[in-house]
Amino acid sequence: MEIMVQNFKKYYSVSEYLTIDEQLSAFRGKCPFRQFMPSKPAKYGIKTFALVDAKTAYTVNLETYVGTQPEGPYKLSNSAQEVVLRLTEPVKGTNRNITGDNWFSSIPLIERLKENKLTYVGTLRKNEREIPKEFISSTGRSIKSSLFGFQNDKTLVSYYPKRNKVVLLVSSMHHHDSIDSDTGADKKPEVVTF
Repeated sequence: MEIMVQNFKKYYSVSEYLTIDEQLSAFRGKCPFRQFMPSKPAKYGIKTFALVDAKTAYTVNLETYVGTQPEGPYKLSNSAQEVVLRLTEPVKGTNRNITGDNWFSSIPLIERLKENKLTYVGTLRKNEREIPKEFISSTGRSIKSSLFGFQNDKTLVSYYPKRNKVVLLVSSMHHHDSIDSDTGADKKPEVVTF
């Protein structure tokens, strides 16, 4: 697998937009790091984190999740932030954008990627401590409205698409409160449509 991933990095120049996510490859045999994920179609398998070119779906980097390893040279942190930093190592310093879901996204991650000259766009979980309460609550807000917060090259967006649902996004690539006119009555911010 290491040789395959080295060749992925060596023989292809990726676009400016990359996506990071997890994949579960179906497997029911004996394996100490086999995962059970009830939300996936296969449910049992080998979990892999992948950094992929968003335009062509070309895999740039892969890492298999093997659980917590014993002390030694193979012990790595399995935190979302550390996984993202390891996967984005081949594109470090190239001013590319990484897109991820709420498992990976955090304000400290964005700051670390900024140091590596990378931008990030992703959804956020509502329990992140850096999010002001006004962005999580839907009280007093009209449906299809947006709240924007700006701080140190980061933009926080709270979009209220339907009753009792608030979508939170964070971006270090977008620095404005533009609404995408192509979305019509939905009035989605450009960060959401991106």
